[in-house]
This record gives sequence, C-alpha cells and structure tokens, in this order.
Amino acid sequence: MLFNSYPFIFLFLPVVLLGYFALGRLGNLAPVIWLALASLAFYSFSNWQFVALLVGSVAFNYGIGYLLIARKLRPPLRFVVLTAGVAGDLLVLGIFKYAGFLAANFNALFSTGITLHILLPVGISFYTFTQIAFLVDAYRGNVARYALPHYALFVTYFPHLIAGPILHHKDMIPQFERAETKRPDAHLILCGLIIFAIGLFKKTCLADGIQPLVSLAFGPNAPSFDQAWIGALAYTFQLYFDFSGYSDMAIGISLMFGIFLPLNFNSPYKARNIIDFWRRWHMTLSQFLRDYLYIPLGGNRHGRILRYVNLLITMLLGGLWHGAAWTFVAWGALHGAYLCINHAWNNYGPKLAPRFEPLTRYAGSILTFLAVVIAWVFFRADSIDTAQYVLSKMADPAHIAFGKGEMAYALFVAIYAMVVWFAPNTQEIMGYDHAKRTVGEKLRGLRMRPLFLYASAAVLAFGILGIQQHSEFIYFRF
Repeated sequence: MLFNSYPFIFLFLPVVLLGYFALGRLGNLAPVIWLALASLAFYSFSNWQFVALLVGSVAFNYGIGYLLIARKLRPPLRFVVLTAGVAGDLLVLGIFKYAGFLAANFNALFSTGITLHILLPVGISFYTFTQIAFLVDAYRGNVARYALPHYALFVTYFPHLIAGPILHHKDMIPQFERAETKRPDAHLILCGLIIFAIGLFKKTCLADGIQPLVSLAFGPNAPSFDQAWIGALAYTFQLYFDFSGYSDMAIGISLMFGIFLPLNFNSPYKARNIIDFWRRWHMTLSQFLRDYLYIPLGGNRHGRILRYVNLLITMLLGGLWHGAAWTFVAWGALHGAYLCINHAWNNYGPKLAPRFEPLTRYAGSILTFLAVVIAWVFFRADSIDTAQYVLSKMADPAHIAFGKGEMAYALFVAIYAMVVWFAPNTQEIMGYDHAKRTVGEKLRGLRMRPLFLYASAAVLAFGILGIQQHSEFIYFRF
C-alpha cells in the first residue's frame, strides 16, 4: 500500500487512527498492539509473502537482545551472541538483496550459468539496519529492557517501515510507552495533516511532474548536450522531492499518532560542501553509518590516512546498501572520494581572507551541487556503461539541440531549482523540532492562520488530485 493512494488516505489511515485512540481509553498497551498489527497489515498489502520474514526478524532480534540485556553473560559469550545476531541479520539481507548480484558476477568471472531470481522484500534494508543498531547498543549496555509489543512496534511502525527513516530505539520506544500519545491531540493532528499534505504534493505534483524529463538523458534515444543535462538535473530534483516527500508524509502521519519521527532531510541542495551535504541528505542513514560503521572502523582516531580509508569504506558500503549493482558502488565511491577531498582541503587548503568568504561560499555550493548531480548519474543509470555514456554527452557541448521543447524543459527545471534553493523547507514552514518535540508553535497565534489553513487545504487537494494509478516511491527498491 502506498501513502499516495486513495485506499490509504481515505480508508486505512482513518480506521487505524480511530482504533488507536479508541483503544487508548482502555489502557496503554492495547493501542500499541493495535498499531503493530495495523503496521503488519499495511506491509501485507504489497508484501504479504514476506510478513512471516518480518515477524521472524522481529522475534529473532528481540531474542538476541534479551540475551544481551537480561541475561548475565560473560563478555566473550556476549560477543558471540552479538556476532550471531548481526550475522543472522546480514545473512538474511544478503540472501534476498545480494545473492543475485553475486551470482551474476560469479557467472561473468567464471563463465558459469547460475541463475537466481529472488524477490526483494520491501523495506528489508531499513528494518535490518534499525535492528542491528539495537543489538549493538544492547551489547554496549546502552539499552533498557523493552516489552515485546513496544519493540515489535518500533520495528514495524508503518510510517517508516517501507522507506525509512532509520529509527533509533532510544528515540522511539519511550514515545510508544508514553500514555499521552494514546490520547488525540488536535494540534498535532492538524500539523501532521499539513505536513502530510506538503509531502503528498512533493510526490504527486513535483516528483511525478518532472519524472518524464528524466528520459531525455536515460531514455532509449541518444541525448544531446542540453538534453543530457536536463535529464540529469530532472532526476536530481525528482529524487529529492520523491524521497523528501515520503519523509514528510511519514512525519505527518506519525504526528497524528502523537509520535515525532527524526528528520531525514534539511535542504541538502543548499549544502556548502559535501560534508554539509551528508549532514542534510538521508540524515538517519548518515548517522547510522557514522555511529555503527565509520567510528567502529576507527573514524579519525588513527591519523588522516586511515581516516580517508575509513571514509571510503563507509561510503562504498553505503552505496552497496542502496542496491546490488556496480552503479551504486560507483556512486558510493564517488561520494567517498568527495568527502576525502573535502577533508583534505579543510586540512591542507589555503586559508582565504574573510573578504572572499561570500565568494567561496557560493562557489562551494555550486561545486557541491554539480558533484552531486554527476554522482546521481551513476545512481540512476542501469549500468556503468550507461552512466559513462550519459556523462560523456554532458561533457560534449559540440552537440546541442536546444529547440523549443528543450527551452521549455530547461525553464521547467529552472523553476524546480529556484524552489529547492530559495524556498523554505517543510520543517522551517511548520517549525518542526524533533529534539524538543514541538511543531507549529507559531501557528497557534498566527494572525494569518485561516489563510495558512486554506493554503494547506489547497496543497492537500492538489496532492490528492495528482495521485496517479500507481506511482511508487524511488526508495521502495532499497
């Protein structure tokens, strides 16, 4: 089931909300169980054959966590238990996500004929990483013992289950345990509905609206210089509005239940450098890679050379996390190289006079954006050869079409760029503060509140009218 579908908006979400708050009158546990079961039902609409896998994953990791938290095991045995838990999670992820990729590369190397067709469970990367973080923290002694219903809801919670954000137990489970979240809060429901409307508009009107232009670069016809750039930029904006739209919708839905989800985007294309970009793009994945991969590898504690090596390893694995293809590995390698160059420049680059700061800031933003666009070409292409071909066209100004169609498309892309670079993002509009658990405080006393609500209603209406028959989110495949 998709957030951008009529059955979800007009049937599933209202029924689950009503059931959640109705059961909240009976106690604190019943609505938690209801929401966990509703989340499994949500998952089953599009992935019914993998519900048992999801339930089994929850049971397995809860059992491993119990051994690490509640049982007084000796340190060597605790490490064995953690290793078994993480290995089990990675084995399942590897079988479903990477077995076909490994078989294809084995065939290419040794001329064998191994054929594997394994259907990828939606959301497996997200709920696997969520639970690996839980196990590692349990091993470190940073986890209190949680009740099974709360843990199950933490993993299966439907606003995040399909495409993130990657949740952390210390942030989410205490919210699920609070009795206050089981009572309807009109302000949170209103703010949640507005944020959901913004996300829906991003997806159905902006992301889906620019999607046809992507084929100019990645379609069957050979692109000219301008067509290749229009297509690459179109994908750059499509991906942002698609994924940030999903994240907004997830935050909005969760707010209706009184639960604050972590932010996943903070205007990444406004970043001044690539380090800043990764503090703004897919923020929960960046935090996971930092806390559970980069720092355990050694981080920056063993000299600058090893720091660069650790950055490259982290980004290579981050790229592979997105998909089982060499294009994602290349994308991760590029971003790893970008980060190394950025850190090297900070350490060894010349110190410019303060009067040049505005110029360097703008130059850094432009250079960062162009570097990100180039990397997205690998992310979008179906092969390394295709990516190289598109990039070669982007570097060949000798062949330019620029007819009336291209002029109109370029203007369309320019409008998207203006929105991305100069418009406030959703959390700025709504005053969403995940850490302080506040949202829409200015809206309470806003003189223009009726006008703001009318505008929000119009955004929601356009978002609903823009719903196509079946338009999946790009990150569903990861």
